[in-house]
Amino acid sequence: MRRHVAWLIATAIASPVGAADLLDITHFNTTYVATRSDGAAHRSGTGGVIYTVQPTGGGGALNGIAYLSGFFVAVGDGGRVVRSSNGGLDWSNENAQTTANLHRVIAHDALYLVAVGDGGTTLRRIGTAAVWDTTASPGNVALRDVASNGNILVAVGDDGTVLRSTDQGLSWNRQTLPGAPDLRGVTTRANASIFAAVGLGGRIVRSTNLGIDWEDVTSPTSQNLLDVVQDSNNFVAVGAAGTILRSSTNNAASGTWAVVDAGVVSTLRAVWYDGTRFYAAGDGEVVMRSFDGTAWIQTAVEASAWTDVKSLFRPSR
Repeated sequence: MRRHVAWLIATAIASPVGAADLLDITHFNTTYVATRSDGAAHRSGTGGVIYTVQPTGGGGALNGIAYLSGFFVAVGDGGRVVRSSNGGLDWSNENAQTTANLHRVIAHDALYLVAVGDGGTTLRRIGTAAVWDTTASPGNVALRDVASNGNILVAVGDDGTVLRSTDQGLSWNRQTLPGAPDLRGVTTRANASIFAAVGLGGRIVRSTNLGIDWEDVTSPTSQNLLDVVQDSNNFVAVGAAGTILRSSTNNAASGTWAVVDAGVVSTLRAVWYDGTRFYAAGDGEVVMRSFDGTAWIQTAVEASAWTDVKSLFRPSR
């Protein structure tokens, strides 16, 4: 679909609140909420263009955020979980029954929230009830990301770990993966059979049968890849030194990825698809967005450092 991708660097407006990393972001309609390394949140009611800082009632990094059934829910260091029922304006604490650092949370099957973190931690929350349960997962390595196609969950993490769940995150099975480089991101989309994951040293792995069997894909880079996302036509991965890779869904199945020259050298820590646009963001306040990958516009961020952005939410991960 896309023959050439032109990325436009976005210039962030100077922040009056000091430097803080944005670690994850999600949206519902035109309300976007991003989490920060200082435990606060950024909220935008302007479609993710201009943000204001919202306190969440505590400190410590909030590393991941998801939206489900009228609530924004964020997870972070020390097992911290907070939620907002009024569009990210006010926040209250939830008891996750863990002190492990939580790295990501995802909405799954329109009913569940599933979170992953250090020590192989996997948690599940059903519906709007503020009750989290620890679920069974093999191993004790850090889990860095989790993806859902609406039926199957796949979590990835350190030492090449890949876990798979077929029962809404209640139990997990370890999948065989050659080699052990750390994996940092995983993605799929609704009802898809293909999952793709990326990691350190430019590693790319893929599964074409719902996350059961995995194999390495030839990568055109040795730079660390930190995140990956999929829309209906393309995969996009980002990483160190401004690295951007892309593959069509058909090419991902055959293992062909290509480098996109974005014209940046800053580490890109996050890529996200909101159903309409791709976003890529990272160090040095670099923020880029595109509707279709061919025309890119600047994104201005007010009251936000946008420094060392590490991850952005995408609905299916």
